[in-house]
Amino acid sequence: MLKDTLKPVTNGFKLLASEGKWVFIKGFRRWEIRQMEKRLAEEYQNLGKSYAASQTKGETFDPKASDNDLTLKQISFLQEEIAHLEQELASTRSEYVKNRAEKPGTEV
Repeated sequence: MLKDTLKPVTNGFKLLASEGKWVFIKGFRRWEIRQMEKRLAEEYQNLGKSYAASQTKGETFDPKASDNDLTLKQISFLQEEIAHLEQELASTRSEYVKNRAEKPGTEV
């Protein structure tokens, strides 16, 4: 009888511990995404500076120039990586909740 009475309390503590772990995981992933977004902003800034420099010199902006091409590739890569990490974070959360719900003795 005591075991049945303590089961909801035990499950509650397990749920709190599980959510605490998820908050840590989510926080780290969001930090990682923010770092990539900062880097993406820097790459956009570099591209803008390159465009402004070419305009100042009276030249046409050449996106195929080595520096510009590299910057554009880096921008593309960072955009794809950010989208991937955000999608991975969402799928990790759903998988995390699903796995927790499947464990015996834990109700969500």
